[in-house]
Amino acid sequence: MTRTLTEEQLIATVTHLTSTRLTEYLAAEIVIPEQTEKGPVYRTLDAARLELACELHDQYEMEPDALSMMISLIDQMHGLRAELREVLNAIEAQPEPVRQALIKVIGTARFGGE
Repeated sequence: MTRTLTEEQLIATVTHLTSTRLTEYLAAEIVIPEQTEKGPVYRTLDAARLELACELHDQYEMEPDALSMMISLIDQMHGLRAELREVLNAIEAQPEPVRQALIKVIGTARFGGE
């Protein structure tokens, strides 16, 4: 089971996170807590996202909306990397002639037919 944190635990865990900042980040949907009978709870992934948000905010003076967009782009990049790993694993599982043909096509597409 995934460990969850209350708002107080989250603020105590994440460096430079304050109640005010958390409210701003929630409004920008940087994280969306899970609503439970005991109130909102946050996952470990939420804590990591908020740690990054605080870091970017402090280092680059990014506003919450910009942070939300930046973190969304980072999420997309991680998703694409995972998909690329799956494609590479599928290619690796193919017979050698198929792999070589795929490498040729990918190389042509990647380098503009050079």
